[in-house]
Amino acid sequence: MTQSSLDSTVRAVVARQLRVPPDELTVDLDLAADLGVDDHAAMVLLEAVEEALDVRFPDDFLDGVHTYGDLATAVRVSLAP
Repeated sequence: MTQSSLDSTVRAVVARQLRVPPDELTVDLDLAADLGVDDHAAMVLLEAVEEALDVRFPDDFLDGVHTYGDLATAVRVSLAP
């Protein structure tokens, strides 16, 4: 999967799960403060990303992830060859 298609997939999944337009997902958008993502919603979101990408991330994957940019970068780095 190319970086571009990976980024597109993550953006589409996050937008669908959080019911926001994809173009509103900016790198500095705070998942909790701006979108109201709590711990449970974050886990549901991560599960949706895992399903879409057919991967499994570690349980502590979301530690330190606060913004959409953090999430997109963490996914990209985790899946880098």
